[in-house]
Amino acid sequence: MRVFEPTEWVPQPWRNGAGVTHELVRWPETDPFAIRISVADVTAPAPFSMFPGYTRWLYLLDGGPVTLAIDGSDAVLANAGDGVVFAGDASVAATAVARPSRDLNVMVSTALSTRCEILRGPSSHELAGSVVAVFAIGGEVTASSRALARHACAWTTDERIGVELSAGAIAAILVVR
Repeated sequence: MRVFEPTEWVPQPWRNGAGVTHELVRWPETDPFAIRISVADVTAPAPFSMFPGYTRWLYLLDGGPVTLAIDGSDAVLANAGDGVVFAGDASVAATAVARPSRDLNVMVSTALSTRCEILRGPSSHELAGSVVAVFAIGGEVTASSRALARHACAWTTDERIGVELSAGAIAAILVVR
């Protein structure tokens, strides 16, 4: 299991240049990737980059609320862990940003069988798949008995990860079968 700590994040511009992201995982590391996990800073209204052929999950980590227009319908992300799922070729834009936000972005090829969701504590989970990721949004989160710092991401291929969340903790998980 590899853990990506926030201290390792390297900022890079969005594909469309309208914002900044921090890529945590790109698997495989070449293009086209099958899975990409990143954290984006949304500081002002802006269009999102399109990624045809992918399903995208977006979860609010900090800040907001943020209003997203997704193919003409609005979604408001107001609290940590609030999220939306949309097609990579959808027309998406942040249309209102009350306060700058930081958002978790998970992109997975539509060819893969995927489960991506929010877990809330107190709870325990055993996750297994060809790929498993656990992202600590808030509170005490452990992955395979290792405490995860806030906004750290545990990542593994072909292994099980036991996840423990204390009361009030929030984590996003990705399981690819």
